[in-house]
Parts: sequence; structure tokens; C-alpha cells
Amino acid sequence: RRGGGGGVTPATMGGVAAMKDDGVAIPAARSAKDRGDPKAIWQMSELMDDFDDDEEEGDGGEDSHGLLTPKYEFIYKQAISTADAFLGMSHNKDPGSRSCEDMVLKIKLPGTKSMSELDLNVESDRLQLRSHVYKLNVYFPHKANSDKGKAEWDQKAETLKITLPIAEDEDGFY
Repeated sequence: RRGGGGGVTPATMGGVAAMKDDGVAIPAARSAKDRGDPKAIWQMSELMDDFDDDEEEGDGGEDSHGLLTPKYEFIYKQAISTADAFLGMSHNKDPGSRSCEDMVLKIKLPGTKSMSELDLNVESDRLQLRSHVYKLNVYFPHKANSDKGKAEWDQKAETLKITLPIAEDEDGFY
């Protein structure tokens, strides 16, 4: 040792979290008894998601309470002009979903008579829908401005259509 100082070395760190040179803490390694399976990357508690009840679905798309998972699809809307469509004038538009302004979620709910039968919770990254027949928990493919969204009920088709503006990210993309 040079200088005779009591500096910090890897051997003296033990179970304490170390600091990288960029200031981000490196968590201490867990012992084999803490991890359970020595080949496991995560513990089961780290994989649980409070978004859903983490219940397994049974046969026929039913959960353990007998609720059905409805069929749904995402559709994207993009505002373009004739110059964009025919002349390719807009350089920031392409056919991909990142160039779209709105995201539409269509949920088919056969047997549902009105939107008042539905309990709907929409957040920026997910949707939860419950009724006496159906249960749907779905993450959005893009972050959305849930406060500016709207929901429409098509009674004839028994379909709920939710339109949400896609939130821009830090780079100005949708």
C-alpha cells in the first residue's frame, strides 16, 4: 500500500453499496441464501405487478372470478395533408405509430347495453375496465394524455371506443 492511508478497496466494501464514478450507487451483491435459486435473475416478489391481481386466466379467457377478457385492438390516427400524402412534403411523418397523434382502443363488449355498466380507469400508461361480465387490464403501447381522452359507446356494435392523444417524449416525438 502506498501512502499508508486507510482507503476504500473492493475488499473493504463488504455488503455496503459502492458508488460509481458517475455518482450512481451500485447495489451490494446478494448472498445465495437471499436469492433462493442461484440461477435466478429476479425474485418472484420483483416480478409481481400491482396493476393486475396477478391471477391466472383459465380456459375460455376467464379469470378466477369467472370474468371474461374482451377482444380489443389498437388503431392509430395521423394528421396529414394532401402534400404529405402525395408529395411527401412532411419530413417528420412516416407510416409508423411514432408519427401518429392519437391512439384509439376499440373494445368489443357483447351483452353490454350501456357505458354505465362499465367501470373504466384510464391512466397515462394503462387502462383498467371492469363490468359484471368483463375484466380488462392493458398497458398502452405509447404514453397517453389520459386527461384529454374521450370514450364513446356504440350501442349497436356493443363496442367501447377510447381515443387518447399520444404524449410527446423529450425529443418531441409522439
